[in-house]
Amino acid sequence: MTSKARRGFHKLTALALTAAVSLSGISAFPAVTRAADAGADGAASVAGEEGYGTERLSTNYTHVSALYTASDYRGSEVLLPIEDALDADSASFLTDDNHGYGSRVASVAHGDTLTLTAEVPETALYYLSFDYLSYDDSILPIEFSLQVDGAYPFYETRSLSFETTWVSEGDYDLDRYGNEIVSLPNKLIRWESKCLGDASYRYSEPLKLQLEAGPHTFTIGIQEGTLLLGDLTLKAPATVPAYTGSEKAEGDALIVIEGEDFHERNDSSIHATGEYDASLSPLSAKETVLNIVDEESFDTAGMTITYSFSVERAGYYYIGMNYRQSEKNDFPVFLDVRIDGEIPNTAFQSYALPASTGFSTGTFTDGEGSNLSVYLEPGEHLISLTISDDNLRYALEAVDEIMSGISDLSLEVTKVAGTNKDKYRDLKLTRYIPGLEDQLRSWVDRLYEITEQAQPFVNARSPEDVAAFSYLLLAADQLQTLAEEPNELVYRVDELATSTNSINTRIANFVDLIGDSKVAIDRIYIYQEGAKLPKGLGFFKGIGMNLSRFVNSFFGQSYSVSSADKSHVQVWVNRPRQYVEIMQKMIDEDFTPETGIEVDLCLMTDAQKLILSNASGDTPDIATGINYSIPFDLAIRGALVDLTKFDNYKEVFGRYNDGLIVPSIVGDGLYSLPETMNFYVLFYRTDVLEKLGLEVPDTMEELISMLPDLQMRGLNVYYPTAPMSAMRNFHGTTPLVFQNGGRLYGETALDIELDSEATVNGFTELTELFTLYDLPVDVPNFYQHFRNGDLPIGIADFNSYNLILNAAPEIANSWNISLVPGTENPETGEILRYMSGGAESTVMFTSDDEREQRAWAFMDWWSGADVQAEFGQRLQILYGDEYIWPTANLEAFADLPYPTSDKDVILEQAQFILEAPRLLGSYMMERETSNAYNDIVVNGETIRSRIDEAVKTVKRETERKLEEFEYIDADGNVLKEYVTPSVAKVREILER
Repeated sequence: MTSKARRGFHKLTALALTAAVSLSGISAFPAVTRAADAGADGAASVAGEEGYGTERLSTNYTHVSALYTASDYRGSEVLLPIEDALDADSASFLTDDNHGYGSRVASVAHGDTLTLTAEVPETALYYLSFDYLSYDDSILPIEFSLQVDGAYPFYETRSLSFETTWVSEGDYDLDRYGNEIVSLPNKLIRWESKCLGDASYRYSEPLKLQLEAGPHTFTIGIQEGTLLLGDLTLKAPATVPAYTGSEKAEGDALIVIEGEDFHERNDSSIHATGEYDASLSPLSAKETVLNIVDEESFDTAGMTITYSFSVERAGYYYIGMNYRQSEKNDFPVFLDVRIDGEIPNTAFQSYALPASTGFSTGTFTDGEGSNLSVYLEPGEHLISLTISDDNLRYALEAVDEIMSGISDLSLEVTKVAGTNKDKYRDLKLTRYIPGLEDQLRSWVDRLYEITEQAQPFVNARSPEDVAAFSYLLLAADQLQTLAEEPNELVYRVDELATSTNSINTRIANFVDLIGDSKVAIDRIYIYQEGAKLPKGLGFFKGIGMNLSRFVNSFFGQSYSVSSADKSHVQVWVNRPRQYVEIMQKMIDEDFTPETGIEVDLCLMTDAQKLILSNASGDTPDIATGINYSIPFDLAIRGALVDLTKFDNYKEVFGRYNDGLIVPSIVGDGLYSLPETMNFYVLFYRTDVLEKLGLEVPDTMEELISMLPDLQMRGLNVYYPTAPMSAMRNFHGTTPLVFQNGGRLYGETALDIELDSEATVNGFTELTELFTLYDLPVDVPNFYQHFRNGDLPIGIADFNSYNLILNAAPEIANSWNISLVPGTENPETGEILRYMSGGAESTVMFTSDDEREQRAWAFMDWWSGADVQAEFGQRLQILYGDEYIWPTANLEAFADLPYPTSDKDVILEQAQFILEAPRLLGSYMMERETSNAYNDIVVNGETIRSRIDEAVKTVKRETERKLEEFEYIDADGNVLKEYVTPSVAKVREILER
């Protein structure tokens, strides 16, 4: 699991709402009676099913270690030489002379497996450490599984994460406007050693293995990464010295460490940022200076920042910090503080850093308020801060089990009562689910107990005073109302786990909030009693600085049109500032030195600005990051350059899938370059399918055949039209049409083929998914329901992939992706898996030939595989795993840091991207297919009559637009044919 995958939902709030977790855990209701099968006495009953993914809760480290009976090992280390590995045919062994490892090592990669044997000297509890060196360019942490004697010791060993160290060299980078920007860190290629640990970092200490005396086998399966694997070592567990009080720090020494000056960190995305605040250092009224650790990047358990400092004289020192920590509603963030790699004593373990809405300076103190001190010898030292969830583990694991039980109850109610919520139906639910009321009340009590245990962290008098746990109390109140009328659950079952205001959603909101441990650090102070800690600007200096800043705000802003040099190539970018900074840096470092062409990037906050700019004649040379449907509207009006005029256009367009280029066609020209793709894949919950004995479907027929098994348990399948509330665009309505051999247009724009047999067959298959097979029509957020488990399988896009990958850590090992189920071609037997994939594009506006040639040089460079891959890697290195770059260049995509197994699936599915054509009147085609879908699925109209009506509307609007652009005259006579864009047309253009 990547470090950002542990972050939870807070990094992706712009994309979706949070949701409930998986249907897992041991069912609280081992047997139920089906109302439908019961006689008058209710005697008939069937055995219930355990919740999905029960292993995750019942075999996690907390449960397993509670049964340990042995004591900690205290003997000498037991070495497991990697060169003695068995069954290691896929690995190669070598001597690492470059990095000084003393023995032979194994070179391994994704998919490799190694088995070692060891003679354990005595029955005891052991730490198991791994030596490893990650030498590739990937930013993803190494991941592998561990089995002992052929079985997983506990659930966490199914996926172990091993981070690498990242360092920055030299001064900060400056952009062309003199502002400091985040520099690209470097992976430190060195041998690392780490003990077996929890990838989610709910445990900050290593996890212990209980081993009996005698021989054992250890099997390692590499899941991610290319690395050198050194020896394994069984060793005695370490203990942190108990805190017995602090010595007074006599003296007047003061060492100031700037928060932005990292020595190293264990996650590349931890970075500095610049803010303007009178209490910060350094500070500038004109340029942006990096002066704090960005709290958005240092926010997750397990993240570590390390600083170096020098001590001149030996003695005791206090540790202070100017920081901000305001995310958790007055609840502390917990830090492990290490000096030279070791926690000095238990007072520095899971230290509670108080909340602070603004920047404030504080000193680390013990429970009595006395300053904590550490003894330091003269010389160089390191101080490390690691975010810890140890003190929250009890709450996180308890709510996992509660949510699991609630999800199971939701399924049980559905199994008993079905989906009929008729209020006149008299069903005594408590008769069929014994102990229902008691179970509901026990969850209420447990949620209050969890909150009460947190009271000491904020000196609260009652649970209601613990603001960070308020979601749990809201969930408890909702459970209480259900407990008072348990039979009403038949009508209120959605309140358990599936609605956006469900109990499980409230609990999941708590999990996301409490796991959001944002800390911004300005300065760290290592000081003694007589030193005076620095303060911010004084009152009058602050006024002067603010006045200066106000005056500077009237001058040119960076990355704005007003600050651009009109003699340079002007590129408007419809993306956030972080993207623009990286692009401009790459341009200034690589493109301009290579070509001599100067390029100015400008932030474009709204792509509709292009239409207004075109009307006023104030357009850029290039616009990028714009929706793929916009170029047609500009090109048909003569605003864009036909890119086939350039000599190497075939090579440039050859970088993309032909089906993705279709919307670029206007006439015989190509007017836009794909930049990114919105890929679709099949998502499925492995735990659910395994529990039900279902296979991953390869065709739509197989998918439909799964529905009875799913729907009888209250589960269902998600299809891409479900999140499209009013307008069901081509991404949702065309895939099954294309898979069935249908098309929207014939050879020309006037050949409307929406009513052709193949198209109607595809549209019928689409609508019957909802009218006949009862798929959910409206699902605002697939991520929420997939995470919850009530939609355990579905076809979804890149945004869903990013969310599930990076904001659903609790199901990290319980889902996978596959190719989209397709339709078999009866003639060839090929499975056609056509899906849309258009996202953003790049276009060139008309100007003089010289400017167009320079602009094309930039487009050629920017769309290249090496540049796209480097941009994607830089973006993810600097800002984290959720900043995935979905480049449309498939060669570049293959080099991006996606999980290897996922990347293979996405690249194969990308071969089936097929976009609907964009032509005059096609907006009406998109609107009418949407309206037809809604009328058939929602309003119950018949397909044939509704399609016939849509054809008339589309034809009328198409004729109107063709007349407007002089393709036909007022009498409908064809003046010139408007040929329909197609894959065949793309190939014709690229081959001419």
